[in-house]
Amino acid sequence: MKYISYENTDAFYNVAMEHYLLEEYPLTEPVFFFSQYGNAVIVGKNQNTFAEVNQAYAKENGIQVARRETGGGAVYDDLGNISFSFVLPVSDPAKVNFKKFVQPMVDALNKLGVPVVTDGRNDLIINGKKVSGSAQRYANGRLLHHGTLLFDINMEVMSRVLTPAKDKFISKAAKSVKSRVGLIKSSLPEGFTILDFKNQLTKELSNGDDELKLEEHDLKRVQELRDNKFSTWNWNWGRTPKFEFNNRQRFAGGSVEIHANVSQGKITVIKIQGDFLGISDITDLEKLLQGVLFTKDAVKGVLQKTNLRNYFGDKISLEDLESLF
Repeated sequence: MKYISYENTDAFYNVAMEHYLLEEYPLTEPVFFFSQYGNAVIVGKNQNTFAEVNQAYAKENGIQVARRETGGGAVYDDLGNISFSFVLPVSDPAKVNFKKFVQPMVDALNKLGVPVVTDGRNDLIINGKKVSGSAQRYANGRLLHHGTLLFDINMEVMSRVLTPAKDKFISKAAKSVKSRVGLIKSSLPEGFTILDFKNQLTKELSNGDDELKLEEHDLKRVQELRDNKFSTWNWNWGRTPKFEFNNRQRFAGGSVEIHANVSQGKITVIKIQGDFLGISDITDLEKLLQGVLFTKDAVKGVLQKTNLRNYFGDKISLEDLESLF
């Protein structure tokens, strides 16, 4: 099978590359490529990004948040992780099954001495711990099958960025399934690097086939898709299904409750309740927040322009209110 070799670690570019190969490139034979992400969370097509990602932690640590075009749960990627993508012409999607693509990866890993097996969800498992998950999408007479290989990922960062307070969100969006995860590196000889791993897998999967080199116009189109669609707030956050958000905290000046309906990433309805002491009608502030992006920065921008003391008294600060969103 032919392979594509490139070194871009930008999450939005990698998603755009998959889209281009699946829907636009004149593909006549199967191709695969490996990619790496500098520091990113990739959420599934049908997921609520707000409910899957710890926004504050992601922003503080420069973690990209990207939405892919396949289903499944959110994953964290860094340079200790490898993602694989197979794209191939398929005449009848009804005849496609995951095992056709999972098994070559299992065989290649087994040849490297990695004792992976598959489970019922087509994940790859080592000693009961998940080291790979995969998903598929069919479009334009082609199939994309892609997934992750946890080589030596930063477990602490992964745990923190994928643990928002989900009890605050009510949504019908697909939820991520938590699994015990492991690392492939632990099954390989000491000193075996992720580059060694990538090169060996490329050799096994290509089986001597040549590299497919994309032309300059191909790469230009991928960059356009990256810039105009896959890196945009509307795609990664605004495309989130409708959901409800609820939060409550007690401050020195009393308790404040937020109940908001969010659609396309914007607040459509919001109710602010509590036993705080204000002299102005809180519905005036609620009206100002309607239509605002459901982000801390956007909400803060509205709050900064209002006299919060009139609504909440002098014991509840802007920072207190920010912490509710």
